[in-house]
Amino acid sequence: MWTWLLIMACTTSNPSGLSSEASAARDRLAQALGPRDLVAVQTAVEQAVEWEGQDPELDRLLGDALANVLMHVEDGRARLENNPDRDSDAWNNAFLLATARTGDVNLMTETWTTLGRSVPPFDNPVTPSIVQRLKRNPSMTLEAFEKPIVDCGLMDAQPPVGRDALDQAVSSDLLTVAPWVGADTVVIGRPRSKSDPDPDQARGPIQCARKVLLDEWPVPLSKTLTVGMASGNRRVYIDIQPMNDGAWAYATSDDLAGGAWVKAMNLAGAPNAEALVQARFPYGLWAEEKTP
Repeated sequence: MWTWLLIMACTTSNPSGLSSEASAARDRLAQALGPRDLVAVQTAVEQAVEWEGQDPELDRLLGDALANVLMHVEDGRARLENNPDRDSDAWNNAFLLATARTGDVNLMTETWTTLGRSVPPFDNPVTPSIVQRLKRNPSMTLEAFEKPIVDCGLMDAQPPVGRDALDQAVSSDLLTVAPWVGADTVVIGRPRSKSDPDPDQARGPIQCARKVLLDEWPVPLSKTLTVGMASGNRRVYIDIQPMNDGAWAYATSDDLAGGAWVKAMNLAGAPNAEALVQARFPYGLWAEEKTP
């Protein structure tokens, strides 16, 4: 049924404007793309395709609908590529999502770079499963696609050996203070479990190479936990275990930065905590701490 829909309707040569009927069809398609409802978008595409090739904005909407809702990825991406509008956030977002849905790591890297967007580590093993999730979910945002890839890149970079001993009680305030000391990315994860779904099924929690990402600090803490932070090109990790109904940090990848992170955490409950932490660690965890 899609054969006629996917043929370029280029028998006319870009008239100066669309008819009122064509404009109404374009507007209905734009409206249907808001909630990304499959049936509504399919109906709107069938109504609008008659005027394909007569208006770049209509063609961009058709491209977004085909690639990112109806999952005719190659056809939709081609329409977006042939009708670029780099000044439009909507076009950039649609084109990046269409590219992501191809699952082509090299094409993703090239497209992100061309559009001047920070490139996630697409070579991370988690990327195919996130692409699967993206292709199953038309409402998944670009940020929701990128974040687990970036987070797994950070989590998987934890050194497997060479950790320093740490012996401190800790809490979820580690996550609270991380942005105050210059964190660009913060991750939290637990070891894999036999009860976790097969990673190839791309469902349930995000499974990195060695750890499972968590959205928040678990309560109660029943397993070991790793928190990690990236600040510029520096990284620090803290390993945590449950102890006496609390959480205890027992190892860190960086004695200086890990210890400073715990010190900053201990200030989280003070008045004006954010300002206090930033005054104590104005240059981040790897610089000398400022004494009061």
